[in-house]
Amino acid sequence: MASTDESVSLLLSMGFDKKSSQRALEISGGNVERAVEYLLSGNTINMDGTTANTNFGVTNNSSQSSLLVQSDISQYSNPLGRSACTAIALKLAYNSIGQLGDGASPESVIDATLLSRSITDGINFYRELSENNSSGLEHSSVEDILVACTGKDNGIISSLSLLPNSPRQGILSNTSANQHMGLEALLTQCQMDSSESYIAVVITKTPETVLAIIPTHSAASNTNAKFILIDSHPRPQQLAPHFPKGSYALFHPTLSSLVASLREIFPLTELGDGVPELMQMMYNSFDVYPFQPG
Repeated sequence: MASTDESVSLLLSMGFDKKSSQRALEISGGNVERAVEYLLSGNTINMDGTTANTNFGVTNNSSQSSLLVQSDISQYSNPLGRSACTAIALKLAYNSIGQLGDGASPESVIDATLLSRSITDGINFYRELSENNSSGLEHSSVEDILVACTGKDNGIISSLSLLPNSPRQGILSNTSANQHMGLEALLTQCQMDSSESYIAVVITKTPETVLAIIPTHSAASNTNAKFILIDSHPRPQQLAPHFPKGSYALFHPTLSSLVASLREIFPLTELGDGVPELMQMMYNSFDVYPFQPG
């Protein structure tokens, strides 16, 4: 891996400003390729050091959400947590989906205490995984974590069951040709593939991972059903009017309003007409891991 100065110089040569380049490298753990993906997603750094997203073409329907639950801490509250979002998302799924499967309401299960506890659990979990990781990669995928959990008594394997035909790959796109691989299409299919009340869907678009808790098709008709985005990243410049400054859970009344929030934090990356279609698809790909109670 190139030194920090060399990496910053490389990003500067691509036309990114210094502060945004430094922040992107910090978030990506010094990985230049991931830093470029982060910057191309429209993220820049304000004068006060907060992150802003310059993809203004996204329609923001997060105001349709009925409830914001927020914790004062995020994955960045602990220096070890900056790359721990996938481990945190799995711990959030583990700490919530079992109770929801037992009939508890989402509002009674997903609160600030659960967010804070899951972040602490997830960072500790990530640290344990890192100590046993010989690959040198700072970001672990869901597959890496599930393999590492095999045969260990940490609750993840026994409590969470991955739905068949998973993981599922999707593409962010404005064209009708790829709508069957879009966020709403994949989440709808996940709803139909489980008979449980709720499923936990881990969504990864490099370098970030979030969790969505969604009712299955049979439960979605319930007027009290909620579609919940749970995120260990602060979004102080996104998701108006909430602008969460810590980790948060955003409750939505419909799948479409949840997808609108997901599209805001995972915006379509427009690389220009001269970029090959395959590369466009690569930069806009995401992975979906739907879990039901084990």
